[in-house]
Amino acid sequence: MRELIQSLQSSARIIQKRDIRDIWNYFPKHCRMEGSDILLGDDAAAIRYKDDYLLLAAEGVYQPLLKSDPYLAGRTSVLANVNDIYAMGGRPIAIIDVLFSRDPKNAGEVLRGIRDNAVRYNVPVVGGHISQNAECPSLSVFILGKAKKLLTSFSAQAGDKLVFISNLKGKFISGFNFWDSSSMLEGVEATRQLEAISEIAEDGVADTAKDVSMAGVIGSILMLLESSGKGAELDISNMPRPFEIPLNEWLLTFPSFGFILSLRPDKTLIVKEKFNRLDLACESIGTVTTEKKVYFTDGGSDKELFWDFNERPLTGLNETSSTQVGNG
Repeated sequence: MRELIQSLQSSARIIQKRDIRDIWNYFPKHCRMEGSDILLGDDAAAIRYKDDYLLLAAEGVYQPLLKSDPYLAGRTSVLANVNDIYAMGGRPIAIIDVLFSRDPKNAGEVLRGIRDNAVRYNVPVVGGHISQNAECPSLSVFILGKAKKLLTSFSAQAGDKLVFISNLKGKFISGFNFWDSSSMLEGVEATRQLEAISEIAEDGVADTAKDVSMAGVIGSILMLLESSGKGAELDISNMPRPFEIPLNEWLLTFPSFGFILSLRPDKTLIVKEKFNRLDLACESIGTVTTEKKVYFTDGGSDKELFWDFNERPLTGLNETSSTQVGNG
């Protein structure tokens, strides 16, 4: 277990999330908008609008992926943004993209990927910006969504069960730590899986969630716990994963469809049954604690310290609010 902990602690996928701490040198953690408190750090920005919340999110695509597989980069840019909206308990409304490319062929493949996944998730692309003579190719995609009730990263409570939801049917794309569990699904099926996240928010079953990002399940758990000002004991022996991927790789993999929920214990069975009916893995992998430390266990009484937020902040977020602006 010690070897696993050391490899995860030194992973670039987790360390890169520490760059978020630099934001606070330029922007305050809190701001005010139309009488609502807004706090940076969630998967999407949540802005109160009448009886609902408007959600704003953005994703910059990993440049090596953009270079090696522009079509997949386009698809992934939509997927990541759609996940961010559903992780907040919302549903997507529209997408815009900003693409800098070196040649029309590359740009065409990126745009084809964006189009195909936008159609798949029934999200219109309504505008953006493109340049085809850029020295440094890049892709950023932005999404607007709406939620009736929010899921946030700031509401985990001591005693909650941490639940990991994922689709273990897929294929591993080597070199990018990317588990593709979505491209083989029909649009109706892919959307139905995501709709279940919004439904548990609207039904009052859950109030705390985090999309599993490029930092993998372990990095996303750290961000959720830090935002809530909590710690956890994680039973890594109970982590659902595809049999062909070693645990140390899976914990840092972007799983296409992956969400962490912090649930009151009496809601856990309800959520498990809901996602199991959709043929998705849904397992309790730990318990939230008041101590701002994260421990690994193997199902027994022994535990080892993985992360101490008191000594090693990740993003620098540990305050609570009801409405957030995203940088996840």
